[in-house]
Amino acid sequence: MSETTRIDPTAMGLLFIGFILFVVGIFGIDMSNKIDTMYIGGGVFAVALFGAFALTFVAVYAYKAGSSFGATVFGWVAVSMFLLAALGRIFDNTFSIDLSEAWFLWIIVGIFYLIFTAWSLLAKAPKLLAGVLFFVALVFMIFGLALYSGTTADNSETYFLIGGICSLIGFILSTYLGFALTGATKMPVA
Repeated sequence: MSETTRIDPTAMGLLFIGFILFVVGIFGIDMSNKIDTMYIGGGVFAVALFGAFALTFVAVYAYKAGSSFGATVFGWVAVSMFLLAALGRIFDNTFSIDLSEAWFLWIIVGIFYLIFTAWSLLAKAPKLLAGVLFFVALVFMIFGLALYSGTTADNSETYFLIGGICSLIGFILSTYLGFALTGATKMPVA
C-alpha cells in the first residue's frame, strides 16, 4: 500500500482569490467610469458565487492538511464571497431583506479582514499574505463607503475607482504569492 501525502491547498486558494480580485478590480474601475455595468456587474457576482464554492473546498482541504489558519482564512473569504454574491442579488428569492442597501456589511467584512491581517502577521505568515488581506480589507471598506447613501455620485465614482485599484493590487500580490507557493518556481516569498 502506498503512502499519500496531503497537499497544502494554499497556492490554489490564493490563485482563486487572485482571480476574484481581478474581476472585482475591473468592476470597480468600470463603476467609476459609468460604463454599462450590467455585463460586468452580473459577472462579478457570478464570479463571487463560484469563488465562494471553490474557496469552501479549499478551506476544507486546508483543514484536512492541518492548517487551521488556512482553513479559517479561506473559510472567511468564502463567507465574504457568498455575501458579495448576495449583495449582487443572486439570492433575490431567498432573502426577504434588500442586501444591496446594506453598505455597513461591506465595512464590517473589511474590519474582519483587518483582523485577519493582524493575525497573519502574528502567525508569522508571509508578509505578502498580510498585504493581500490588507488590500481586500480596503476593497470591502471602500466599496461600502461608495454604496453609502450619504455619498455623492462623484465621491461614489472616486471610491469605486480607488477600490478597483486596491483590488488589482491585491490581485497582483495574491497571484504572485500563489505561484511562489507552488514550488514550481524560485520566486522569493517574504
